[in-house]
Amino acid sequence: MRRGRWVFAISAWAVCTTALSVVGIDKVEAVRSSMVAATSGGRPSATPSPSPSPSPGSTQILRTPGGTVAAHCNAGLTWADYLRPATGFHVEDAQQGPAAEYRVTFKTNGQEVRVVVRCDPKTLLPTTEVTLG
Repeated sequence: MRRGRWVFAISAWAVCTTALSVVGIDKVEAVRSSMVAATSGGRPSATPSPSPSPSPGSTQILRTPGGTVAAHCNAGLTWADYLRPATGFHVEDAQQGPAAEYRVTFKTNGQEVRVVVRCDPKTLLPTTEVTLG
């Protein structure tokens, strides 16, 4: 008789665990679906909404094959807020401080990416010139 109780107890535990797992997964899926619907306004968008125009002096993320440079313009000078090398790259050389142009070199085995960031006098936003070497 004891053996029968153990078999029943283990079977009941397995059934309950499976049922709770199914209910939990269903609830997680429902929450995920509602979050996706809330962020997309309830309907999928075929065309992306236009991004707002950057304002002069705002930080711009400038992506290059060697890494990312976040920069902004202020008083005619280029300021680098941060550098983030791409996977496998490292910062070989970077200019210090604000200047008329900011230079950084990202390097990996056998490849070098030289980036020059300048402020566009018309838009007052940073622009890049990338040289692969």
